[in-house]
Amino acid sequence: MAFQRVSEGVARSMRKLFSAKGAPRAHAFARSVRSAFALAVMGLFAAPAAAMTFSTIPISPECTGSGCPRAVIAHGEINSDAPNQFSAFLRNEMQMPGLHAVVFLNSPGGNVESALRLGTLFHAAGAAVVVGQPTLGGRVGAGQLGVVPGHCASACVYALMGAKKRVVPSGARLGVHRMSARLTAREPAGGGTMSSRIFAGSPEIEALRTYVSRVGGSQELISLAESIPPEQIRVLSPAEIRRYRLGSPKL
Repeated sequence: MAFQRVSEGVARSMRKLFSAKGAPRAHAFARSVRSAFALAVMGLFAAPAAAMTFSTIPISPECTGSGCPRAVIAHGEINSDAPNQFSAFLRNEMQMPGLHAVVFLNSPGGNVESALRLGTLFHAAGAAVVVGQPTLGGRVGAGQLGVVPGHCASACVYALMGAKKRVVPSGARLGVHRMSARLTAREPAGGGTMSSRIFAGSPEIEALRTYVSRVGGSQELISLAESIPPEQIRVLSPAEIRRYRLGSPKL
């Protein structure tokens, strides 16, 4: 996919965040890694996708050495091990100074419980989460950090909710649908397999609502998501993204 340029206003906002004295840094992540979080929430069934990976990107291409200011990239499906991998990744990255609590997020969704754990880590860290892929130089300008608008669907939207700052650049796509899990079992007689779909009940929905209240999300979004069949995705409009407090185009 060809890189797309975001508005210069978004690029200026990103530079302002990274250069500000109060920019969120890794010490906040350190506190959040120690937090415990467990909810009995069903995972979302989704098409196979690459598991989420974590990496960093320097703020400026001119930066060299071990103490470069850098941001986090989280890309892929949120599987059951994603929160633990994220914690291990942060522990390793925090051995070097310069890590900012800014996360560039792209994900088709995945496991809901894991998404809520990630969201809890984002929230405790005071992290800014940007739905997109970062890029240095290119059309945004040499030496400038830009963003290719990304996507965040299904369980990913609940992880995004956990961020203290949520940024959804123009062109980024957010989508929701009903929580469900597909169960596969062997047929007793023929040896074949059969599958069925189960949905979240009242305890799971209540646990999700408790999380959303704690991180300052919208309860209305849960109602909307649960009204969309699991085999469909409801792509949110810019007006709905604002209405459900999922983010703004600028920091």
